[in-house]
Amino acid sequence: MELQKRKKKNILKIPLLVFLAIVLFGMVIIFGLFHIRTVDVIGNEFYSAEEIQNMIMSDSLAENSIYLTWKYSDPETAEALPFLSAIEVSMISPYHVQIRVYEKTIAGYLMYSGSRVYFDTDGNVVEISGEERDGVPPFSGISIGQPTVGEKLPVEDESFLSSITETAQMLRQSGLEPDEIHYDEKQEAIIYFGTRRVMLGSSDYMEEKISNLKALFPQMEGLSGTLHLETYTPSATTISFKKGEKGEEEDELLMNLNQPEETGGEGEQGDGASGETEGETTGETTVDSGSSGYVEDPSRITTDADGNQIYTDEQGNVTSNMDMPYLGDDGQIVTDGYGYIDPYTGAYILN
Repeated sequence: MELQKRKKKNILKIPLLVFLAIVLFGMVIIFGLFHIRTVDVIGNEFYSAEEIQNMIMSDSLAENSIYLTWKYSDPETAEALPFLSAIEVSMISPYHVQIRVYEKTIAGYLMYSGSRVYFDTDGNVVEISGEERDGVPPFSGISIGQPTVGEKLPVEDESFLSSITETAQMLRQSGLEPDEIHYDEKQEAIIYFGTRRVMLGSSDYMEEKISNLKALFPQMEGLSGTLHLETYTPSATTISFKKGEKGEEEDELLMNLNQPEETGGEGEQGDGASGETEGETTGETTVDSGSSGYVEDPSRITTDADGNQIYTDEQGNVTSNMDMPYLGDDGQIVTDGYGYIDPYTGAYILN
């Protein structure tokens, strides 16, 4: 009887041992063969591949390719990392995975208690650290409360926060990379590019201001001074650039925005044989022959303390260049002695 019981127990142990052997073999396969040895990170711009890998593969099982692909198959998993909007993990082979990330666009950062507070284009805080991210401009002149990752930047005026993020996004889309974006006590924007600063002013016509800034930016190359866009309106045809150090601007350049439309075609203007031209053309400046719409209002010519004559047009543009034609057919300043306006492109060309 006792012998039969022992035989029965041995028979029952065999399936159990087989099952345990299968489980053990499966674990060896899963944790051995599917152990990640190669990781490709793509889609990252602000964060390095190493930083992304360390944050996504932070738990103890994350080095297993099966577990990692399963974990990030849930779209909500990316919410734990506030600087990402989505994560996709795909298995290239049992030991090789590809991590594709979709970063939130970082608009800029503010300094707070010695740390950089990075915020995205929605105004949400995505990171608080001492790390300096390439291509992210600093903002200054903005008062904030205690920042928290994942929450809105604690700016008292929500409309001001919207203005900040919209301006930052427009600058980024334009391809311009300022050294600093500062807001003064009136909450008006001033942008710095090396020795040049741009007075953007209020949020009015901000899209047009930044569009014009992008167009004028090449003309500012090598200059030092201030571009005044704070008074821009859609009717403006020139923008003032005052040369010199900040607060000590002296010389003024007038940069053209829109070239007025000509009443006749190029062939009509250049046809000297027809006898129907309103003025003679010499190089890039038009000389008044007395029959054109070229206007010089003597009442707008004044004399400064040094005896120099100065002309001010209806729009308030000023020139001290009285030795060459400087007014267009509309009576506004075309050239100011530092350069001239290309009649074909409307661009301001420095001499």
